[in-house]
Amino acid sequence: MPIEKTVVGSFPKSNRPLKDAISEVVDLQLFYGIDLITDGEQRSNMIQYFEQIPGLEKLGNGLRIVGRIESMEQNKIDEFYKIQDYNRVKSILKSRGKENVKSKITITGPMTLAIACATTDIESTQKHYDLGDEETLYSDFSFALLPIVEQALNIGAYVQIDEPILSTGKVPLESARKILRDFASRLPPFSIGEEKISCHVCGSIKSVPGLFDVLLESAIPILSLGFSGEEEKENLDVISKVSLEKHSKKLGVGFISNVEVEDEIAIMDRYKKIEENAGRENIRYVHPDCGFGITPLEKTRLILERMKTVADRII
Repeated sequence: MPIEKTVVGSFPKSNRPLKDAISEVVDLQLFYGIDLITDGEQRSNMIQYFEQIPGLEKLGNGLRIVGRIESMEQNKIDEFYKIQDYNRVKSILKSRGKENVKSKITITGPMTLAIACATTDIESTQKHYDLGDEETLYSDFSFALLPIVEQALNIGAYVQIDEPILSTGKVPLESARKILRDFASRLPPFSIGEEKISCHVCGSIKSVPGLFDVLLESAIPILSLGFSGEEEKENLDVISKVSLEKHSKKLGVGFISNVEVEDEIAIMDRYKKIEENAGRENIRYVHPDCGFGITPLEKTRLILERMKTVADRII
C-alpha cells in the first residue's frame, strides 16, 4: 500500500459550536491533503471523552473511578462521543463530495486511561481497586474499551490506540505485554489483516528498554512513533527493517514536529534516515510527532503546509 498522510488526533480547540468546529478541522485536513483524517478532538480532552464508561465520573479536567469499570450497554455504544463525532465527520465529508476520504477514531488506551483515572482521586479508586494489583485495573479498562473499538471498526473507521504512558516506564513491561496481547487478540480479524488499527506511543521508546519488543510482539499491525523531538529522535536507534518485517509490522512515522515549524531540508533529511532504517515498504503513514492540542492554530496551519510540501516529494 502507498504511504499516506495522517495526523495523530487533536487540533486546537475552537470556540464555535461542536458541529462547526469539527467542520473546520475536516476542511483544514482536506485542504492540506491529509489522507486519513480525524475529528480533531473538539469535544473534550483525551481522558474526559470516556466519561460515559460505567464506573467513571468527571472531576476537574479528568475522570475519577467511582465503581468497577464496566462496558457500556451494547445498545448505547452508538451514543458514545467518539462514535457520534466520527459520524459527524463522515456526514461532513459526504456533503463535500469527499465520502471516500478515510477517517479514524482515536481511543485512549487501557493502560493510559486507567492510570490517569486512578490517580485523579486515589482515595476513591482504593474503594474499588487494589492499587497493588494494577493488571486487574488495566484489564477492566481493556474490556470496557473493546466494544467501542469493535463498533468503530464495524462502521468503517480506522482506529488509533493511544498509549503515551508506555514511554514513561510506569507500566511494567510484562503487564504491558499481557494487556496489549489480550486486547489485540479480541479485535475483529479483519482489523488486523486490513491494517485498520494502530498504536501510537509518544516520547522515547528507547528510554524504556524492551518496550519496542513488547510493541512488536502485539498483534496490532501499525506502530505510530515520533522521531522529531529531543526525546523522540532516540527512536531512530530502535527501529530496524529486520525487526519490523520479522513481526509483520508497519510504521506510522512522526517525521515532523507538532509544535515547531521546521526547515524543509531538516524534515526531509530526518525522513530519509527513518526510511533507511525501517525500509520504505514498511512505512504506512507519515504524520507529526503528536497531536496539535497545545499548538496555536496559525502554527498548526504552517506545520501542515510544510508537512504536505515534504510528504508530496516522498510519496
